[in-house]
Amino acid sequence: MNRGRTSRKPYAYERVFDEIEQAREYGEAKWAEGAIEGELKATRNAVLRLLMRAGIILTDDERARILTCADPATLDRWFDNALGAKSAADVLT
Repeated sequence: MNRGRTSRKPYAYERVFDEIEQAREYGEAKWAEGAIEGELKATRNAVLRLLMRAGIILTDDERARILTCADPATLDRWFDNALGAKSAADVLT
């Protein structure tokens, strides 16, 4: 018998399960960050392609502004503005 002794197994199992849960939550958060960045990148590229197709030449600053934009609403607005735009100023307002 094991009288007077306490087993450390339940604590060890809890600790392992806690670490697994933390790793799962971290992975989910990183996956979500990657998904958002992927959507932003796709919209940035779409805006640039629309401008290229329209024959609108961008300055380095305008191109950098598009490539560094991290606001989905702004990128969506620029995408809509690019349809039928005649200049970069028409788009980046």
